[in-house]
Amino acid sequence: MRTIRFGFVAAAALSLSIVASGWTAQPTQPADDQPRHDDNDRGGDRGDRGDRNAGGGGGGAQYGDAYHGYSGNDYPAEEVRAVPGARAQAVRARLEHERAQSDLHRWIDRSWDDFTNSRDYLDTTANERKAQDAYNRERERVLRKLQDDSNYRTLKDLIADLSAKMERERPRSISAATNSDSIEDMLAMATVKLGYLSQLSAMESAALNADRAVQDSRTALLDTGTRSREMRRTFDRKLRRDPDFLANRGRIDDLRINKVVAGAFLESAINARNIALDYAYYVHRWDQYKYSQYGIYSDPYGGGYSQYYGGGYMRRY
Repeated sequence: MRTIRFGFVAAAALSLSIVASGWTAQPTQPADDQPRHDDNDRGGDRGDRGDRNAGGGGGGAQYGDAYHGYSGNDYPAEEVRAVPGARAQAVRARLEHERAQSDLHRWIDRSWDDFTNSRDYLDTTANERKAQDAYNRERERVLRKLQDDSNYRTLKDLIADLSAKMERERPRSISAATNSDSIEDMLAMATVKLGYLSQLSAMESAALNADRAVQDSRTALLDTGTRSREMRRTFDRKLRRDPDFLANRGRIDDLRINKVVAGAFLESAINARNIALDYAYYVHRWDQYKYSQYGIYSDPYGGGYSQYYGGGYMRRY
């Protein structure tokens, strides 16, 4: 009986050791560098693919393995290095475009400065100032003469009295301003004042139109003003058709295209870098568990640190 019991215990211990060794040998997650069972079952096909991809048999990370991306080194160094160059090209294109615009503006400013300091334009503006002074002088002469008219003086006195009265009776608070009687009084005084001003302006216009010297000085002022405006319009039209101006505008258009293209290339380079980094990280997301015998606990979505970062993998840049 003791011999049978000892044999039973030995058999149970041997079974437990076999199960334990099998459990410890079983990986917690399929490692990227381990052959898959379907490939082991088709050893010939696996070996042929290994020979074609990296000159070896099944098993191990090969250059053509679907779970490994670029070559022996999965870090996308080429995509990462492309971003600084693309960014520098985008900055250079933008600055060249801005410099071309500034050069064109400076050229226009210099051209206008040369024009406004030319002899013809200086003579024209001097004549315009003289005509303006002559008109002002003749107008003041007529208005001073109009002071001898009693009706004119009476209108001016009435306007001054109404202005003073409106200032004295102007509401000083919100409650006074909302008083209907106060508002009606202010509107009545303002209406009378406007009537006096209209009569005063009509008397001045009649006196100025009747004076021959005033009319001649006004005509001379209009002629000189028209002459200066025509000179500026002609120069502006000539400037916009200057060969240098057209060449600079064409260069600015070309640089604008280069700036847009460089910006698009930079955006594409950044997108390619992000995709490559995400892929490289995704490929090696299980590397820390390849030699672990404990497995991953309470992580139903995959990714070693998803419980802390909220996803199966995260970007490392």
